[in-house]
Amino acid sequence: MDKLQSGIRITVRAVIIQNGNILLIKKDNLAEGVRYTLPGGALESGETLHQAVIRECEEEINTSVEAYDVLHIADFFIPKLKPEPYTRHQLEVLIQCQTPVEYIPSSGPDPDKHQVGVEWLPINQLTQHTISPIFFAELLINLHTQEHNVYVGSVS
Repeated sequence: MDKLQSGIRITVRAVIIQNGNILLIKKDNLAEGVRYTLPGGALESGETLHQAVIRECEEEINTSVEAYDVLHIADFFIPKLKPEPYTRHQLEVLIQCQTPVEYIPSSGPDPDKHQVGVEWLPINQLTQHTISPIFFAELLINLHTQEHNVYVGSVS
């Protein structure tokens, strides 16, 4: 493992499921092509997990959400190349959320890098799409069926 960056980056992701569909951010760039990911991002200083996921949803999917239970926690060890090779330890926390009933998917005022839209995708068709990170598709299908462990350890 390259030099491990000091500190752990904590990120939150909103899991929003309605009528068998899950709300995902659509990203596109030349290097990786079209892929989907959960809305969310890093905690800011002094934020709770729920405050962070609510803020991230306002920024990325243009709506406030109700935040409920923690559904999943995983450790990632992400290799980075710049400014010199190092590894970042990231703790990923997925939180069950709900949008207002009248919500229509749209990007918010501070979208993710490479974000091109927000879409509802059928959970049973997630394996037909590129989901980032790659293990999320199976995890999200299992979350929907309630067959999952909350803490899965290191996934990289």
